[in-house]
Formats: sequence, C-alpha cells, structure tokens
Amino acid sequence: MTTFNVYDRDGTDLGPVEQHICLAYSYGDGKHESCRMTKEAVSRLFYRIPIQGYCAVTLEALTEISRALGPVTVTVPNDSLAARVPEMYKGAQVTITEENIEMFVRYRDTAEEHTALYRQERQNAYLEACYEKMLQEYASDAGIVTDLYEALTPYMVTSMGNDQFVKIMESAAEGGSLTRWTVPGEGVSTEVFDEYHVDEDALYEQILMSFFEEVN
Repeated sequence: MTTFNVYDRDGTDLGPVEQHICLAYSYGDGKHESCRMTKEAVSRLFYRIPIQGYCAVTLEALTEISRALGPVTVTVPNDSLAARVPEMYKGAQVTITEENIEMFVRYRDTAEEHTALYRQERQNAYLEACYEKMLQEYASDAGIVTDLYEALTPYMVTSMGNDQFVKIMESAAEGGSLTRWTVPGEGVSTEVFDEYHVDEDALYEQILMSFFEEVN
C-alpha cells in the first residue's frame, strides 16, 4: 500500500490516495504512460529516489523467455500450488517450461489470505533459476542475451535503449552484482482485499543501505 495520484475516465487528476501500488499502472494507457505512473509510485514509496528506467512485459513474454532459455529447474518455495499440482510441493525440484510457466508464476488462490505473497516467492524462485540458467548459457554462447532481447521486443515496453538493456543483461550473465530484496512489512486482511503494509522505519533503513554510501 502506498500513495499515488488517481484519475477519472476523462483523465482528470483526482489527487493522491493510498492504494495497492500495482493499480498505479492501471490509470495509464497500458504502455509508456502506465510505466511512468508506476515509476512515480515506486519513487514516492522509496522516498523520492529517482528511477532511471522501466521495463514492462506482457504475459506472452513468459513463453518467449521460456523458449529462449529452455527448461529451467526450480526449487518450489512453498505449498501454494500443491492442491492444484500435487508434485509442486515445498522443496520439490520441478521443471518449468513454456507449458506451465504462466501457471507457476501467476496462479494464486484468491479464496485464501495473502496468497499474493506466496506467489511472489514462486516468482523470485523462478527469477533466481533463470539467472543461473543465463550464466550457464552465456558461458558457451554470449548471443543468448541478444536473442532474448529480440524475442521479448514485441511484448515489451521500456524506456531503456537496446544497448543499455543488453548491457544490463550481459552484466548479469557475466556474474555482475545482482541484489534483490522485498519491501519490509506485513500482510493485513481487510473486509475487501488483502493489503501489505510497509514498515516505514525498516524500509528507510533498507533504502539507506541499498542506495547510499556514507562519506567521511
């Protein structure tokens, strides 16, 4: 939950409200304007740190990523899929392909509370497995980075140029620094929706550690 501006159907700015951050995207055009609004919402949440770039992909991109990298082995982080797919229980080693990738990274049981958090754990597990697979593929074929970018282009909206985007992916593939953390907070159940409330003090400390260096 964070604060961002909302708009009516005519595009009139109705001012800031506290809402789920994912909805910031929905007030735009589904392309660059939506990304700009999301970037602004993230920047505001992160104490106005400037966001240098953005990249959004459609669901079709999931299949293209899977085709480019091939099957990826993932350690299932929780039991959130076990009722639907018995073999996908916590700790199981499963193979993610273009046939099951959308289900693995997207599905959640909306009848249960806070399943979006469990889904996020699965998404992170898949990203980590993709990163390891990218390292393996890049060692024998550096062209995998360009191939992946070209495969994603029809399904991608980004403010980054081709060279910048490929440079970022090559840096990751070559073992460059990769840091991922979750905004600190806790899940809260309301009468209508699940909400994730940010721990402002912990987030402030995380921002300082991640983006600033102490100067003597």
